[in-house]
Amino acid sequence: MKKWTNITVAGAILSSITFPLQADAMESKTTLSRPQYQIEAVLHPQQHSIDASETVTFKNTYSQHLNDLVFHLYPDSYNQMETMSNMQVKPDPDQIAEEIKQNPTLKEEDFFGDIEVKHVTIQGEKVAYTQEKQVLKIQLDQLIQRNQHVEVKIDFKVKIPYGGQRLNYRDNFYSITKWYPILAMYDSKQKKWDEKPYHPDGESDYSEFSDYKMKLKVPKEMVVAATGIEKESIQHNKKIVQVDAPNVREFAFFASPHYQKETRKVAGISVNSYFDKRNPKSRKIALQGLDSVEKAMPFFNKKFGHYAYPEFDIMETRIVGAAMEYPTIVQMGEYLEEYVNAPLVHELAHQWFYGMVGNDPYYDPALDECFADFAHKYFMKYDTKGEYDFKNDELITEEVIKSPGAINRPLDQYPYGEYGKYIYMKGPIALVDLYDKVGEPKFDQIMRIYFAKNKFTNATFSNFFEAVNQVAGKEIENYMRKAFFDPDYYPTHLRTRLESMI
Repeated sequence: MKKWTNITVAGAILSSITFPLQADAMESKTTLSRPQYQIEAVLHPQQHSIDASETVTFKNTYSQHLNDLVFHLYPDSYNQMETMSNMQVKPDPDQIAEEIKQNPTLKEEDFFGDIEVKHVTIQGEKVAYTQEKQVLKIQLDQLIQRNQHVEVKIDFKVKIPYGGQRLNYRDNFYSITKWYPILAMYDSKQKKWDEKPYHPDGESDYSEFSDYKMKLKVPKEMVVAATGIEKESIQHNKKIVQVDAPNVREFAFFASPHYQKETRKVAGISVNSYFDKRNPKSRKIALQGLDSVEKAMPFFNKKFGHYAYPEFDIMETRIVGAAMEYPTIVQMGEYLEEYVNAPLVHELAHQWFYGMVGNDPYYDPALDECFADFAHKYFMKYDTKGEYDFKNDELITEEVIKSPGAINRPLDQYPYGEYGKYIYMKGPIALVDLYDKVGEPKFDQIMRIYFAKNKFTNATFSNFFEAVNQVAGKEIENYMRKAFFDPDYYPTHLRTRLESMI
């Protein structure tokens, strides 16, 4: 991220859907050990809601038996102002009143969303469950043994909020993100599931690489783009969109009758840019975005490792305040100004750092955001042929460098309002510091080793430090540990270079 009715799953039908996929996307865990999601959903634009059912086939790959299962219910973060994301514009009372004044069909409750779990079964049998604090907790009558597969079916309904948050509708554009019950991560050492609600500052969704198949019904005039590969048909005057998305951390889709797309092949990947066809400026900016990706994707391929999926989609949406990344697809704001392409490169970089190499963004928020922000700066250095350099970055200042406090820490430990300073300013400086210390060839080697060893897994900083050690040795590894975790970190090497410019 960068700031600026119950329906049953037709499992046999969904499992038969096949699409041409990149071989890379099937690496790491085998299909049988990854969670399998089969989702059937209906988008109701008139009611601004989704009726859906998902069947999750889960294998207990942990070191002990399980007596419960936990799913995150992130749409419940939209049912009150306090739990909505601070990274996008919240609908404050004055804004709500003004919007209703301009559009009398709106009501105050339209600005809030939620998810209602209607029915849960395991192996076809009803089970007891609770839904509270953005968590679905399922109590099991029988333990799930190690290496045992179970099939969990959840029927649910999502109320889509009006406005500019990540999950939203406005102007007949639908952004359907973090919208379904998603299996939580289990900590074998602590013997408990992750039950943390979505944190308003930053991002805190943490999930396993999984395989997704979705069958979505929408009005026939809707254009839909999603994580993965889409295949469309018209049945009974409705559009049926079938999607296959293997080995991704989550699943999102976007829909609007106003979408048009431009497509370009980049390094063998189909890059699709969806824009508002009613606005001539939107097409121009969409094409500029394709230009940016056409340059940045090969650069990231060379510096970090190859993009592993057959498609990458760029979506013009009605999010306000910050763009957002999802596997194989990014959520941009309304195309009003050309500066939209700066956050686009940042979100593209997230396909490497968050998408293909995952992490826990609650405990290690710097591991994807700082890396993506540095990647954007690194690309700018290349793209401007040195006109931009780390040394003339206006964010690399003595004030930022001297900011007290560790760069990487749990989200709830950043001082109020200072998350951005540490994650988007001081954090990338630590990677600039490493780049300066070891030089570009070794730096690139570190990043390629880190990416290759951790692709399609959830990494930690320890994995990154292992790559640093392998290439640059123990002394540099220890220095980088201090850089990200020591509250007194002050990059003397970088400071000397900056002082020499005065």
